[in-house]
Amino acid sequence: MSVQKILVVDDNKDFADVFCDILKANNYEAQSCYGGQQALECLQNKSFDIMFLDMRMPDMDGVETLKKVKLSNPNMTVIVMTGYSVDEMVHKALEEKASEIIYKPFEIEKVLSLIASTQ
Repeated sequence: MSVQKILVVDDNKDFADVFCDILKANNYEAQSCYGGQQALECLQNKSFDIMFLDMRMPDMDGVETLKKVKLSNPNMTVIVMTGYSVDEMVHKALEEKASEIIYKPFEIEKVLSLIASTQ
């Protein structure tokens, strides 16, 4: 089985980079992007199996990013991340075929089992 390639998209650079480091330490290939537009550019050059996508970003919110990602990568697993428990954007993300919603702060063990369940 090949190593799963994971893209982490979050405007909080420190969060995205630490999350990627944890994924790499768990034998996943991971890359971080710091906004929706950067994520779309990244996807033009490389394919990923899973995307962790923050909902609230300044350049392009998660729902808009998700819509564009699904146009070119309809089968990609997109897991939405949010720090807001009641959020209209979460409902919109589910309508746009987000695979899962996880709430920050999250336990890395839960995230790792979620990734494993997508294989």
